Amino acid sequence: MVNVAGRSKGCSTCRRRRVKCDETHPICQRCEKAGFQCDGPQTTVFIQGKIVKSRRSQKPKDSVAGPDATTTWRRQDVEESASLSPDNQIAIPQVRFRFNENEVYICYLRRHLLPNGPIDLGLQELQASDIDTKDSSIAKEGAPLFIQAALSFATLFFGSRYQQNGILTQGYTIHGVALKRLNQALSEPERRMCDDVIVSVIILAMLELFMPTGPKNWLKHMLGLEQLLALRDPGSLVYASFRTLELYKGVRHMILIASLRNRSPSIFARPEWKSVLRTALSLETPEEQDLHDVLADCSVLMAVSDETFKAQRVSGSEFPRRRQKIQCRAEELLIFLEAWKVRWDGNEENIYIEECVEAITAGTSPRTIYRFINDSAARMLMLYNTALLYVLRIMATLETTQHSPYHDPDNLLQGHADTSVLKESSFYPSIQAAGLDIARCISDYLQHKRARGEMDFASPVVQWAVIIAGTALGSEDLNWMVGLLKGDVTLDVAKRAWEM
Repeated sequence: MVNVAGRSKGCSTCRRRRVKCDETHPICQRCEKAGFQCDGPQTTVFIQGKIVKSRRSQKPKDSVAGPDATTTWRRQDVEESASLSPDNQIAIPQVRFRFNENEVYICYLRRHLLPNGPIDLGLQELQASDIDTKDSSIAKEGAPLFIQAALSFATLFFGSRYQQNGILTQGYTIHGVALKRLNQALSEPERRMCDDVIVSVIILAMLELFMPTGPKNWLKHMLGLEQLLALRDPGSLVYASFRTLELYKGVRHMILIASLRNRSPSIFARPEWKSVLRTALSLETPEEQDLHDVLADCSVLMAVSDETFKAQRVSGSEFPRRRQKIQCRAEELLIFLEAWKVRWDGNEENIYIEECVEAITAGTSPRTIYRFINDSAARMLMLYNTALLYVLRIMATLETTQHSPYHDPDNLLQGHADTSVLKESSFYPSIQAAGLDIARCISDYLQHKRARGEMDFASPVVQWAVIIAGTALGSEDLNWMVGLLKGDVTLDVAKRAWEM
């Protein structure tokens, strides 16, 4: 008994998207909900085998030839073969498999990207003919910009990992042509809002994340991408395709990281953007969407706080009122997060237990880690604590500057407040507890990744959580968390993103 199309019984659409199929007949509910074409789950086929006797056993055995006869036969056979004319010999052509190195680069890149993320979705739709070209630096006529941008990323990434100078040179050549085509597309107003251009900007931004070419280039790409999205009317996305909506949701997380890093208000904090990205077909859960909305609101509060303290030097009369308004909004977000945590803890799939483990460094006390049913719950708890840390830091900054006028408000709000300053706030124990919760999730999250063989991929949520937790932990707890990440790509990519 074997299954058609391999071990999996899922439909071809779910297997191509690398998601679990519910195997509902005649078509699966996941594809029906998403509006995808589904060929239905695979069926089970029974094969009845029949053993055929060997042909040799059916031939009568002749008497065994003597050693002299065997030697004579072999000599005669060689002499007759050597006497044949070359014109009469049949030349057997040497068959070689067709090899396309671009396919190798693309497959290697997909191992390090978010499965079914904004870039991976585009790479899944690539055909062999799209990347089958002798000179990848020459774009085919009418070929999407995304193809050349993806080839530049894949070629450079592969060449850098294996230290192949020839491949790196080829990748930089493709990268230069891709940048030239992108600048040309951005100069045309009708092309600025195309998905092809947006995905290409994402790819080039990710390239800066893995292989930086200059200071803050990754941040510049993401902020430029946000400006491109601001040109598009959110109302036009109501009737957009499922793939387009998932593209925007995948981009949203990276843009929020850049906005919070730059302390500028994100467009995703606007009500129209919040509503349009909440669709019934979303791969995100409502709980995850809530946390993204809180982080978007934090970017606005941080920007308003900076403006408020700058205005204090000009006119101090409006400062108390504006400060109170920011504090009330931060308290509302804190109450919302507390209610969110109660609802999330009520779901049986999110249950986690505490486990005491030996410390990595000798001479330190044992540590407590969390064990989850799956890595999705661990990732969600880290995202929750990330949002909680931002809200608590805003409230701690407001409290510290109110009771300690000797501190420089600009340094505190620009993220230069060290642990000693934050300790003066009553929110510091909560800040430290949230950072420690993130560290306790890492070990089990990485174990789930190893079980699936996904150690090459670094989740943006986890990268973000690791860095923000590092700003909240003391030196001992920070060293423990870094020790858990030893050998994983998460910390290295996160450091490059935040330039720490």
